Amino acid sequence: MLNADFTSIPLAKLEPENVYSKPTEMIISGLTHYLEPPLKDAKQQLCELVNKQRELVSQLHNENMSISEVQQSTELQDVFTEMKQYHTKLLTIKRDMRLLHSRCQKLKRRALKLKDSKPEEEIIISKPVQLTNHGSSQSPNS
Repeated sequence: MLNADFTSIPLAKLEPENVYSKPTEMIISGLTHYLEPPLKDAKQQLCELVNKQRELVSQLHNENMSISEVQQSTELQDVFTEMKQYHTKLLTIKRDMRLLHSRCQKLKRRALKLKDSKPEEEIIISKPVQLTNHGSSQSPNS
C-alpha cells in the first residue's frame, strides 16, 4: 500500500468538507437582507443628488455664457469708457470747487478786515491835521 496511486481517488474525497460554509452563507444572506434596503435608499439619494448637481452645473454654465456675452457687448464697453471720462471730469470739477471755495473764504476774510479798517481810516482822514510852529501838535479841544 505504500505505492498507492492517488490519481485514482476523486478530488471531492481529498478535500475536507467545509463545516462553516452553511453558517457563513446564512450570515451573509442575513447581512445583505439587513443592509440592502438602506443601501438602495442611499444609492437612490446619490442618484438624485448627482442629477441635481448636473442641473446646477448646466444652469451655471448657461449663466456664465450669458455673463460672458454681456461682458463682450460693445455697448457695455462704451458705457464703461464714458464712465471713466465722466469720473475724471467729476474729479476735476471737485478740485476746482475746493479751490474756488478756499479763494472765496480768503476774500470774505479780507472783506471783513477792510470793513473793520474803513471806519478807522475815515476817522483818521476826517481829523484835521494841525501843525504848530515848533512841531508840537495841539489837540482840537484846546
